[in-house]
Amino acid sequence: MPLRAHAGPTKVLVVDDEPAMRQVLEIAFRRHGFEVVGAPGVRAAIEALQQNPQPFPLVITDLVMPDGSGIDVLSAAKERSGATEVIVMTAHSTVDSALDAMKRGAYDFVTKPFSPAEMLALSQKALEKTNIQLENQSLRAHISRLEPSTRELFTSPAMAKVAE
Repeated sequence: MPLRAHAGPTKVLVVDDEPAMRQVLEIAFRRHGFEVVGAPGVRAAIEALQQNPQPFPLVITDLVMPDGSGIDVLSAAKERSGATEVIVMTAHSTVDSALDAMKRGAYDFVTKPFSPAEMLALSQKALEKTNIQLENQSLRAHISRLEPSTRELFTSPAMAKVAE
């Protein structure tokens, strides 16, 4: 059962120019209750990121595609929402490309071939992180809305002594 960052099924964006790989991932994720949007390349992925009313909690993208790089998809997803987790996959693994993806905020870097079960397990871990980030944002927003007298209670000298 997928984790939920919002009401309804968790949405996943799967980006790969290889139709077979994209379809295998789409089928695996749908079987586990995810709502999947597939994109055959960078341009289609960026369009999906911009047009979706809510940010995708999870994006899985190939690194090397004819119309650009998965790093472009990663950047666009993170620009839309810092809470979006991005898994970059590639058949052209180099240490430099993995480091670059991780520095830019990728959750993980996976070398093809892999099993759908491995990707699902990794995705669940990424979504756990997403949910923690969203919950943290929600709690911070709630705290910032507290009345000043309530906020002062938490920062008063008396409460500081209690905390000691």
